Amino acid sequence: MIIRPVKSEDARYISEISSDSSVRKSMNISQAGFTDAEKLIKNLTPLDHLLVLETEVKPIEICGVVLLRVDPQIYLRRQATLEIMMGAKWQGQGLGKALMMAALELADKELMLERVEVEIALDNLNALKLCKSMGFKVEGTAKDWAMSDDGNYIDAYLLARLRNWGLERR
Repeated sequence: MIIRPVKSEDARYISEISSDSSVRKSMNISQAGFTDAEKLIKNLTPLDHLLVLETEVKPIEICGVVLLRVDPQIYLRRQATLEIMMGAKWQGQGLGKALMMAALELADKELMLERVEVEIALDNLNALKLCKSMGFKVEGTAKDWAMSDDGNYIDAYLLARLRNWGLERR
């Protein structure tokens, strides 16, 4: 597997993954506009980092995508939001964890971010487990956070991961 920055020709594959209803159920619903990946890619700013995970053997296939969006306000550029999506057939194999690790390594070592935030639907226990294993902590819940495919509103966990600067917190 290869993790690399997104290319414009990846848009079709990202949109295909996001159009799968089983994938939408297993990810944070805001989806960063993954359903219209062409528009998402076109509108990326220098503060946005969109990475894809693809197979190394032919036929090359995009397995998942992660978006790390740094806050554009100058005094908030120390923080970002993270959204991740894995194709249905690639879930449960540790690939989402590898993709998230790559994004968090970018956040820590290159961007020097202090805080990364994630929003996860309350019923998405696999994503919650993944985020907790990567150092995210639940900070609260959001009522009626998003509308699901069936038209009902769902709640979400609000999680954050703070960078460990090697200082003891009191």
